[in-house]
Amino acid sequence: MQHQTPEEQGSTQRWIFFILIAGLIAITFLYVLSRVFEYSGPSLINSPYSFETSPRQITIGDRRLSVPENVIRSAEQRTAKTLKQLDLVFLWPSMEGFSREKQVAFSDATEASSLLFVSLSQPRELLQSSERLFSVYSQFFTGTPIKGPAALIGFEMDKASGFGGEIIYFKPEANEPFVARCIASNDKEPAFCMREITLGGNLQVSYRFRPHLLKDWKRLDATLLGRLSKFLVP
Repeated sequence: MQHQTPEEQGSTQRWIFFILIAGLIAITFLYVLSRVFEYSGPSLINSPYSFETSPRQITIGDRRLSVPENVIRSAEQRTAKTLKQLDLVFLWPSMEGFSREKQVAFSDATEASSLLFVSLSQPRELLQSSERLFSVYSQFFTGTPIKGPAALIGFEMDKASGFGGEIIYFKPEANEPFVARCIASNDKEPAFCMREITLGGNLQVSYRFRPHLLKDWKRLDATLLGRLSKFLVP
């Protein structure tokens, strides 16, 4: 067995020392970088959202709302007093607004995104997705039923209907079934689903989400309306 000379042992120890120092420097750098990413602000990921949670007073039609700034999607709407349509964003299922801790989730534009994009308006005629099922969508169903998540069923829409490439998912055997219109992915955006419901009697709520959230359809409406109802000013 060959033994190292004192000089060789010293050289090996120096290399081990240098490797340990380099490792510590790398770990320190990664830690600092992670903290900078978490607390440096939305500009780091080019986010359009705000961290502020202070309420903004906004009127839509004849309804007044007090809405936390960090759920309002655009900077222009955060300073507006009166709007025809207010656009919001929430993280499912917590229904949180934008925050430092959730920056990555709010920048997710993939099929796996758990963001709900919500629009509030006061049109002259309110029409919920459940009503559209019988008056519009069902007229253009084609093919055989598609088994959807959590007992939903779907039908493809006739290409000549103007809804070509879309699938309507709904819960059968219900007086006012959950209904979602889902649009296939394209070169610009992954697939998404849309649904319309009402809030407070005269506000239209249109919300958009990724198809993987269809499995939570039993909770979507109630959870969203529960969050939005807190914004209504008596």
